Amino acid sequence: MKLFRPESGELVHDLATMPDVAFDVAFNPAGDKLAACGADRSVRIFDVASGKQERLIEDHADWVMAVAWSADGTKLGTASRDKTSKIFDAAKGESLVTYPGYGDQAYGIAFSPDGKQAYTTGRAKSIHVWNLENGEKAAEIGGFSNEVYKLRLVGDRLYAASADKTARRFKLDDRSQEQAFQGHSEWIYSLAVCPATSRLATGGFDGEVRIWNTADGAEVAKFRAAPGLQK
Repeated sequence: MKLFRPESGELVHDLATMPDVAFDVAFNPAGDKLAACGADRSVRIFDVASGKQERLIEDHADWVMAVAWSADGTKLGTASRDKTSKIFDAAKGESLVTYPGYGDQAYGIAFSPDGKQAYTTGRAKSIHVWNLENGEKAAEIGGFSNEVYKLRLVGDRLYAASADKTARRFKLDDRSQEQAFQGHSEWIYSLAVCPATSRLATGGFDGEVRIWNTADGAEVAKFRAAPGLQK
């Protein structure tokens, strides 16, 4: 794993050599910690300034597919192929609550803005909303026709990327779908949102990246991030 400066491409740190595939990384809200997870069942927390690994969490029984920080930076959430999602104390690495209710492999996780609920998604083609207080399911968001991979929470909107070749945006208050971003010809594995420019970026299995206007769902640009890929 390597850390670069995005504006110059300068290498900042060689963080670690993972023993297996790394699936997800996430900066904490303060930007001074980086969490990473992977197929070795681990979650690792790095100090951004020094590049040193501060904590190793090994609590899942299978691949850890996604990691997310709570808004206050005190908790880490995970989604795993072992069909559970977990919440950890970010400072101590201790498990606080486990959600086993998804019922299938979990691929994505996000926290609600108030930190009282989490969102889990994966192979079951839906998003589960569950309470951190007791690990119980509170609601479910459907409408997908295939697996759901990544989740991103921006303000009071939840974005999801799916193998049904669409990205979707939902309102948090009533969990209704507000926008569908359609145009990819392959599964959408990743997404990122820039509130400052009202742009959404989605990445597909074929290496294609598409940029969308979040206001109206219009496609702004598209390009192949893997130009040497032959289909």
